[in-house]
Amino acid sequence: MSHDPIAETSPDAGVASENQERRPVRRALDRLDRTTSVFIVLSLLFGGFFALAVPIGWGPDETAHFDRAYQVASGGFAPERLPDSDGLPQYGGRVPRSAVDLVRYAGPPRQYRGAWQPLVQQDPAFAAAASRPLDSPLVVTAFPNTAAYSPVAYLPAAAAVEIGRALDLSVGHTWTLMRLVQVLLYTVVAGVGVFALRRNPFRWVVLAVALLPTAVYQSGVVSADAVTNAVVLTYLALLTRVLMLTPRDDRPVARRWVLGIVLACALVLPLLKPTYAILLLLLLALPFTRRDEDGRRRVRRNLVVPVASVVVVAAVALLWWSRLSAGTADAMGWLRQPSQRHLVQPGNQLAFVLSHPVDAVGIGLRTLLTLDWSYVSSFFGQLGYAPGGNLSAPALGAVCTLVVVGLGLAYGTRRRIARWRTAGMTLVWLASVAAVFGTLYLAFSPLRLPIVTGVQGRYFVPLTVLLCAVLLQLLPRMRRVTPTALRRSEIAVFALCAAALVLAAVKYVTVMYVPGYHA
Repeated sequence: MSHDPIAETSPDAGVASENQERRPVRRALDRLDRTTSVFIVLSLLFGGFFALAVPIGWGPDETAHFDRAYQVASGGFAPERLPDSDGLPQYGGRVPRSAVDLVRYAGPPRQYRGAWQPLVQQDPAFAAAASRPLDSPLVVTAFPNTAAYSPVAYLPAAAAVEIGRALDLSVGHTWTLMRLVQVLLYTVVAGVGVFALRRNPFRWVVLAVALLPTAVYQSGVVSADAVTNAVVLTYLALLTRVLMLTPRDDRPVARRWVLGIVLACALVLPLLKPTYAILLLLLLALPFTRRDEDGRRRVRRNLVVPVASVVVVAAVALLWWSRLSAGTADAMGWLRQPSQRHLVQPGNQLAFVLSHPVDAVGIGLRTLLTLDWSYVSSFFGQLGYAPGGNLSAPALGAVCTLVVVGLGLAYGTRRRIARWRTAGMTLVWLASVAAVFGTLYLAFSPLRLPIVTGVQGRYFVPLTVLLCAVLLQLLPRMRRVTPTALRRSEIAVFALCAAALVLAAVKYVTVMYVPGYHA
């Protein structure tokens, strides 16, 4: 008989499967494995910690993300252009006066009262500003760096704004509620990716990436990255399962719910960050044909039609939003120093890259050689603003994460796939990384600057799953794995993931709230 890896059902399907279909949520809860349970607990615990411990406005560009989320909650889906100033376009919108007054206290203070005083202090003026009503008179505020984001990335935060309005919460309490709702959504969506790999030790890789202090911290502050990281991570984890991971019965199984979530994630990828639209190319690696009883290949129409439909809709959405937000790139000069403000010219920068491709490659290599360690530190543990720049998690936490990834790659089981698929996945990863650098060079770096500015390691967090999937194909497979070794490794994985987050939390509290450690 022909073997259909896409439409296959489990061998014990029967009368019980009909009852399971009636209760999908309960069935999922009953099958919740230890890895998924640990992820849920740690994500909620430490995501909630950062949501409550990080002072309001201290997250990366958090005030601009708050403004954009409030704009979305008020029905402002498209970027709103404000009157031009200093010869540059400007984008923003109307936000509550109470929020504008509150963000005056955001970020590290410019002057310190003394090294032996805590960095974050109880300020009566801040407490008074945070207690003001959310629905205060609206004022026009510029936020060009977040105006380009589509509403999809802010739906959880916008929902929290609506809840805050309904409950008549203060601006400070609403801000905290936005953070907590994002933590919940990140945990649920990323948890699906961890749960989907519950039968394969490669799940430890996804667990380590999802519990990176950087990712958990970003889920605990108002940001578009909470939704983006969760969706991209789950999309890549489920695609990895479909393409190469082997379940217990050594047969490639892809349930309908797996394919449904993959296509749902693919549909919104271009609306989260246009650079991640390149990941849609991974859908081309799906097995669109199968061999029937007489040995002939047949097109699997039940897969081709939905995938093609999703790709078309996603491409249309990308073109539509790119056209709608095209003008925001010309406003990015507002994020530079006044002397460089008029040097951010995306059109002229693109012309320079196209006419000098060798120089463009050299700029990219120079950037990697110059700023590589800053990318590493911000990848493993960027914890928001701090004196002198961003606060990074302890290096020991990065070691813990690397050990977990190594265990996931060592014990992960997989089936060999065609070399062209592995090569294609590698090229997609390289193109996605290059797209991040290229976008920031065109839209953020001053004209002909010999280095790319604005790149941060946290932008590559979800792409790590794809890189590890490629490595899983290239590395040799362990021949003998005993159940005892798996159990001990699993315990070590859980302990190391928790240790990385504990170290990050301890350092954050120490630097922010213990006197003398911020100097």
